[in-house]
Amino acid sequence: GKTVDKINFNKRFIIGITLVSAMGGLLFGYDWVVIGGAKPFYERFFNIASLPHLQGWAMSSALTGCLFGAMISGYFTDRFGRKLPLIGAAALFTVSAIGTGAVNQFTPFIVYRLIGGLGIGLASAISPMYIAEISPAPLRGRLVSVNQLTIVIGILAAQVINYLIAEKVPEGVSDEMIVQSWNGQMGWRWMFWAETVPAFTFFVLAFFIPESPRYLAKSGNRPKALLILKRIGGESYAGAEEKNIAATLNEGGTKVDWKELFSGKIRPVMLMGI
Repeated sequence: GKTVDKINFNKRFIIGITLVSAMGGLLFGYDWVVIGGAKPFYERFFNIASLPHLQGWAMSSALTGCLFGAMISGYFTDRFGRKLPLIGAAALFTVSAIGTGAVNQFTPFIVYRLIGGLGIGLASAISPMYIAEISPAPLRGRLVSVNQLTIVIGILAAQVINYLIAEKVPEGVSDEMIVQSWNGQMGWRWMFWAETVPAFTFFVLAFFIPESPRYLAKSGNRPKALLILKRIGGESYAGAEEKNIAATLNEGGTKVDWKELFSGKIRPVMLMGI
């Protein structure tokens, strides 16, 4: 049989589904950073510019949602696969982008930021997991790093879009003048609404990517897993990879020994990860 390195992989298909999944990273980066540009305007709009605890809560609420999103991501991927939670994350990003820009009161603003945070938490865990599970071993490192790249592109995009949307604020203007300006009434809203385009695109495209072959094999749908693996690398690759997945799933059935995390070989890797 062919060695894995010599297999003629369907790179267009693999790169396509990687880019769709990595949109989770792009939205992670954008949603995380966009609030920085909107901050001077929504704080005055909601009259919280002199309330540090509410300023901090507005900035950190998405990260609070992110914490919970990351915590529940494992359960959702085990229960529903990788594809459905990715669609869910895209829906959360879309709802958050529309809602955050549409509200006129502080509490709903926070609610929509928390919803966006849930999306960040889910995407931050599931996008790289999905890419790793769909990628052939020789391409895996490069493809998973695409998700890291899209996070940074999302951060850059948020800064650029904020810069393009915000009108220059003259020096010495009062808070009331800022509130009544276009920035204070509409500019900060468009910073959040701009995310709707990539978020909804991600939501639509996520319906067209296949489920992870690993999840399909784990949930007993071997024929469908083989079908996707054949599309990735052909007949012989599909057979070999299906055996590898089955072997790792069998290993996963054994009881986990948590003491191994602190063994000599694993400890430095774990500390580096933390």
